[in-house]
Amino acid sequence: MLEIFALRKYLTIRLTFLIAILLFFTNLSFGGNGDNLNNTSDSVGNFQVAEWKSDRKSAFSFSFDDSFISQFENIRPILNQFGFRGTFYVLPLFLTEELPGIWRYGTWPMFEAMALEGHEIGSHSMTHPHLPELETGDTLTEGTISYELYWSRQLIRQRITTQACITFAYPYAEHNEIVDSIASLYYESARGVTGEPNPPSITGMQWYSLNAIETIFDEPRNTPEDDLDELEFIKNLIDSSIIKGDWSIFLAHESVPYDSLAGLIAAGAWNPLSNQWLQALCEWVYNRTENNEIWVAPVGFVTRYVKERDSYTYNLLMADEDQIKLNVTDNLDDEIFNYPLTSFITVPADWNFVLMLQGDRIDTLTAFNKDSSRVVMAEVIPDGGILSLYKMNITSVENDGNKIPDEFILYQNYPNPFNPSTNIRYAVSSRQFISIRVYDVLGNEVAALVNEEKQPGIYEVEFNTSRNNVISSGVYFYQLRAGNQIITKKMLLVR
Repeated sequence: MLEIFALRKYLTIRLTFLIAILLFFTNLSFGGNGDNLNNTSDSVGNFQVAEWKSDRKSAFSFSFDDSFISQFENIRPILNQFGFRGTFYVLPLFLTEELPGIWRYGTWPMFEAMALEGHEIGSHSMTHPHLPELETGDTLTEGTISYELYWSRQLIRQRITTQACITFAYPYAEHNEIVDSIASLYYESARGVTGEPNPPSITGMQWYSLNAIETIFDEPRNTPEDDLDELEFIKNLIDSSIIKGDWSIFLAHESVPYDSLAGLIAAGAWNPLSNQWLQALCEWVYNRTENNEIWVAPVGFVTRYVKERDSYTYNLLMADEDQIKLNVTDNLDDEIFNYPLTSFITVPADWNFVLMLQGDRIDTLTAFNKDSSRVVMAEVIPDGGILSLYKMNITSVENDGNKIPDEFILYQNYPNPFNPSTNIRYAVSSRQFISIRVYDVLGNEVAALVNEEKQPGIYEVEFNTSRNNVISSGVYFYQLRAGNQIITKKMLLVR
């Protein structure tokens, strides 16, 4: 009796799984033809993680200290223009609920809004003290290292509920072994200033002395051209970082229009940027990202990626002509370390299109040749569930533009995940007004891609996020409407 019950349970689970897959991919069929793998059994299922996200050559982070109002008014829109997200290290006691607040400082609602846009909010202590001069103390004693580091994190977490606040910036860039050891109790990384990039692998207490590059401008600064030497200096440092595969962290405090720069300097501001200078740097960095040379991400994002990358293990559960199953794990806190790793997985030589499942994530991948192996590049979360890959045969996508489709079809976007653009193919079976729109997970419309009458045929439209200052990483839905027919699919943007 128990055996019959177990068999029924197995068949029910298996049938539910197959139905879910068929409903999601109505135009795809899975499986192979039983051919030989043409790879050694040891290589199929091999799992490797790229050194940097999206297999970029290096990493780069924008970071800004002290929670100034200009970070919201000037720096934020410039970064957003290029799709960049920065780390903003704030002083909780200096932030007010509304303006006017403390001179030059912003408000909590400003930084809460920035967090919702995908910018990271880190900690810069409570009162900006000289930490090495303080007693170790405890979390209940004001004016001590422990109090400054613990309560700044706690206050940020209370206000910025969508993030964990895992990174710290030392006030005045001053720290020692004692300060570092206390920082390690409450944060995953902490940043100083040395003017050098960070190596691709960081271990132990090195995480609590991250290097940053700060621009020190020479006087006079009478014209924007006077700051060009410093811009070239930063560019050269980043170029060197690209060659070495390093991680550069840029540090600044304030940015204002150039005609306001002299007044801000006269008021005692520390090496403020002009908006024109920051715009020029972002344009240059953006071009490097377009060439796949730099991955731009907040400090905490890179921290999570590197720690996961350097601690993951995987177990190949099974591999045959039709499917591969792996379990990818790490020994880190899953509440914090749930960042997708760019991974290369070796598949059989005759695989072209691949369905990937992990947890509730479903993606379609395209296999390609890398070195001497056939691989797919996938975004995999350690401890995110069993990773399953299935060989797919596309049976209903036709390249014959003269063939009239029998029905309205919305195909899975390609590539997926994507950054910054992806293509969406759709089939129109009769003359009809067609609408294709993109929505976020809250149902807000992000983009209208098609909004016109179409003749029967197969079409393709591009969804490009490169210059959209609203779209951040995450799941999006694209929906085709044709008369009373509605078809919706999901896609994943990974910055």
